[in-house]
Amino acid sequence: MDLASFIVMVYCEVDTIIKNQFPARSLRQRGPLPRLSDSEVITMEIVGEYLSLNTEKAIYQYFFTHWRHFFPKMPDRSNFVRQCANLWAVKQLLLKKLQTHIHSRIQIVDSMPLEVCKFTRARRSRLFRGFASYGKWFGHTIYGFKLHLKITHFSLIRGFDLTEANASDVKVLPQLLEDEHSSLVLGDRGYRSKPLAREMLETQSIILHTPVRSNEHAPDLIDPSLHKYFNGIRRLIETVNGQLEQHFYMKTIWARDLCHLVTRIIRKLLAHTYCVVLNLKLNREQLQIKSLVC
Repeated sequence: MDLASFIVMVYCEVDTIIKNQFPARSLRQRGPLPRLSDSEVITMEIVGEYLSLNTEKAIYQYFFTHWRHFFPKMPDRSNFVRQCANLWAVKQLLLKKLQTHIHSRIQIVDSMPLEVCKFTRARRSRLFRGFASYGKWFGHTIYGFKLHLKITHFSLIRGFDLTEANASDVKVLPQLLEDEHSSLVLGDRGYRSKPLAREMLETQSIILHTPVRSNEHAPDLIDPSLHKYFNGIRRLIETVNGQLEQHFYMKTIWARDLCHLVTRIIRKLLAHTYCVVLNLKLNREQLQIKSLVC
């Protein structure tokens, strides 16, 4: 499809959900309404992220220059940026609503590092002081955060958690899966924990499957012949992480405080999720994101 059709489809989807979930004036009890509707702003954010525009300033300038006929009531840039930041809860709700009708009992979990700055500058950096921390990632020391993701085997992002870089994947997993029941959860060896697997099976009927180490016996809960199949499904999240890094620039941190960082993360996750949902509706491969718009 062409870009104009993509913009219209995004707007129709977003506007329908917002009107159903938020009646008139429910988001703003008083004062004048913004010139751009919330649906228009979120549409511009999703399309801008799809086009790899990494900042609110770049998104604003692109639509102001090229798509003014679609959004004739463009405000000044500061009001646009402020409205983007204030809609973080609405975007988080949209992230959940987009996948309402696509159910899956198979969940995949993984984490990725978000570096605030290079290690050599970490001691002098004032960014996120008190929130960011030092951590290890494949033998390298990083300073920043860790983004924990949960997706379905349809590659839909179902949940996320932002922690310090030194947070253990095993300790974060219960919080990431607190709303899951009777599911199969696939993770890498970083989630290998027999006590945690036993507890989750007893309390939530969750089967936690990780690759078996060479010195361990295969677990009895899953047929050994299915291990290779499930390991192949688990690698879907590595593809999702790669797309978030390379296409949506997830690891490039422009925010200067935690609130704006979380807002940026939600926007990028929402854009990726919408692209996957649209691919599924069009009967395309769910992770063929770059070729979605010609």
